[in-house]
Amino acid sequence: MNYLRVIRNNWKKCTFGAAVSVYALQALKTHIEIEQHMREFASNIQANWISDRPKKVLVVMNPVANKKRSEKFFKNYCEPVLHLAGYSVEILRTNHIGHAKTYVEELATLPDAIVVAGGDGTSSEVVTGLMRRRGNLCPITILPLGRSVQSASKRINIFGVKDVDYVKSLSKALEPMLKDESQYQSVIRFDVINEEDGSNSQLKPIFGLNGLSWGLLEDIDAAKDKYWYFGPLRHYASAASKSFADNWSLKTDYVYTPPCPGCVDCAATVQRQETAQPSGLFTRGLIKYKNNPGETKRPLVKNDNCSKKFEGSAEASQININCVQNKDNFAELESQFISSLQPGWEFIKQIPEVTCSKILPSLVVKSRTIQLHPDGEMGEKFYSIDGEEYDARPIKVSVVPNAIKVFC
Repeated sequence: MNYLRVIRNNWKKCTFGAAVSVYALQALKTHIEIEQHMREFASNIQANWISDRPKKVLVVMNPVANKKRSEKFFKNYCEPVLHLAGYSVEILRTNHIGHAKTYVEELATLPDAIVVAGGDGTSSEVVTGLMRRRGNLCPITILPLGRSVQSASKRINIFGVKDVDYVKSLSKALEPMLKDESQYQSVIRFDVINEEDGSNSQLKPIFGLNGLSWGLLEDIDAAKDKYWYFGPLRHYASAASKSFADNWSLKTDYVYTPPCPGCVDCAATVQRQETAQPSGLFTRGLIKYKNNPGETKRPLVKNDNCSKKFEGSAEASQININCVQNKDNFAELESQFISSLQPGWEFIKQIPEVTCSKILPSLVVKSRTIQLHPDGEMGEKFYSIDGEEYDARPIKVSVVPNAIKVFC
């Protein structure tokens, strides 16, 4: 009874003490589980995956990714693993937009592998730098250290305690490189189009793994960090702020060619590409694409539909273009036009679906290439290519099959 009386008379202190005790126990439990996992992982590496010869790895790190926590996680849970496996690690800390792209493109000699320690933007820059080079390309591995690629840890951590599952996801991302397990992955190529004659401009292309997003849903996602004070509800707050906006509509003409598994016309188109001179927004000249020696080669046949072009126009509030593997097991572009969203109270009712990206498209276009020709002045509208913003202007999007080797 004396204990109960003390608790009743000092309930604030007791509540605070209990909260601190729970936090301490949870932190201790998490620390022990992480240490146990890393110890088991290290033992597995020593037993099975130590490299026969020293290998050089370039780590491209965005130090401000994931609220400046990416470098800490890499130093604690990834770099020791690479050293233990016999890798020589060189770290490039990017300090401005385009740094990784230029550095990888101008490397005198490529390393045995490149590790991307950042978000979607960092991976896009690395892929772009590699694809602009001539000759064989080194494989890459992507660590989920950026917020946009950090999909392994979904729970809200109590008092900010590190999630054990997130640390395990980093180990899992490194495993394929340690085992030398890789596969070729298709990438998406973006070329600016000359408005006068419709040809590709003299600007170097941008390459990405995830695709293009343009419109309302992208604006909502980009603006959510402004509402940080709403905590986990900031995405809902960002969507609500757009409910009665008057600049929803995107008008664009599009021209696309149907999907093709690879034919003589596709090969001839690649061979006709010429190197261009340095210039401009998407930065300097085009390069010739060379097939990777390890990719599965399909016999080149005549496809009468490959060179056909289909035109159309659309008015939508959101346009997404992604690279997908179709049922015939070759890569194609899937363009989704969402026009069902309308400003007002009906949109407020749809906010849960908007924040979860569950809005169904009104039009889906399957293609090998697609050109977008925005109608009129786009003002402050931007394309989002793998999380990086570019001016909305006429652009050609095409798929480059089996272009880059990824450890996965």
